[in-house]
Amino acid sequence: MKTIQYLIGGIALFSLASCMNTESSSADMVVDPYKITALTIRGNGGDDVAVDNGNNGSISGEDINAEAGTLTAGEWNDLNNWKFWQSLMQKKNFSEYQQEWRFFPSQRYSVRVTDAIGQPVMDCKVELLGKDKRTVWEAKTNNSGIAELWAQPFSEEKELNNTIVVSYNGKEHKLKSPQTFIEGSNNLTLNETATMPDNRADVMFVVDATGSMEDEIAYLKKELEDVVNQVKANQPALTLQIGSVFYRDEGDKYVTRSSALSASTDATINFINGQSADGGGDYPEAVDAALEEAISNQNWSASARTRIVFLMLDAPPHYDTKSLTRIQKSITEAAEKGVKLIPIASSGIDKKTEFLMRFFSLTTNGSYVFMTDHSGVGNGHVEPTIGEYRVEYLNELLTRIITQSTQPATELVE
Repeated sequence: MKTIQYLIGGIALFSLASCMNTESSSADMVVDPYKITALTIRGNGGDDVAVDNGNNGSISGEDINAEAGTLTAGEWNDLNNWKFWQSLMQKKNFSEYQQEWRFFPSQRYSVRVTDAIGQPVMDCKVELLGKDKRTVWEAKTNNSGIAELWAQPFSEEKELNNTIVVSYNGKEHKLKSPQTFIEGSNNLTLNETATMPDNRADVMFVVDATGSMEDEIAYLKKELEDVVNQVKANQPALTLQIGSVFYRDEGDKYVTRSSALSASTDATINFINGQSADGGGDYPEAVDAALEEAISNQNWSASARTRIVFLMLDAPPHYDTKSLTRIQKSITEAAEKGVKLIPIASSGIDKKTEFLMRFFSLTTNGSYVFMTDHSGVGNGHVEPTIGEYRVEYLNELLTRIITQSTQPATELVE
């Protein structure tokens, strides 16, 4: 059986060490890769390129037939580490990524909606209105009853004279002069007992299928199928709709190829298993087209416990006005529909792309997932610029995210 070498808590976070309250010691250990539960390590964030792990991305027949529970990954939530995020944006090299990608997620309004008995109100429409009463940003509350709103996230200019409107059961509730997150959360308690949204989860798997993904895509098929099976087994009463988009680039055999959101999960699993990696050629790929297909062209449920797009990629979108404008539209629409965008960074991701993916997750109330070298699969993976995180098997991590997102936060058991 294979073994994995890893470093526990020993990598200092370069000049951001002051953001962490504890220090960690380092030790080399060898563990059974099929018994990873919660390896705690710290991202160093110092490398702009991945370190080769020695396997050159080669795939053997044995590897292709590997069981689910091979790929390893970590998760980081910038919304839950807001001071850390703000400290990053004070540093020139990271702050410049905002200018390059035209994402400026700084003026954040967090709204928590609870009902008369203190339960979180899920899937509730929340709007940020500007001084002219137009909608600046729209979102839906998650399983904690929390919606994240942003003032002009695609512009450096911000509007301060804002109002928050919460819509529930045909009634509007206004919060005038709301406070930004640095001042605190905006809390609203309804004078009624809320009803739960439909026991439904919509999940789209969006996968970069260009040639550079060959080192990991064979494993992804196994992992994604296992995620679907685990969710269905753990929550038999849940109506699970899944769909998938595989994408390449302009000039390839196809730009996007999709299986629509459907409760017929076998159809999408068969679609995923029939895909392969090819094409590409240059570094950027058609991320903008993939997001549009996944967010704009799918029949997302009007009422659901959660809606998620897992975006698995190893390269950024093309850097041009058309592509970036298209991405901004998709992100805005995702927030409006209550679709959390959760990127999954594969080998090949550089720092500039990492931060674009974190912009995606911030503005849609999601989190950032990244594959790690602990599995020994694929080329090397860049350590993210984050604090301490846990290493998990990718299939377990994604199953956990879906499961937690469908349950009211007060019912979650750690």
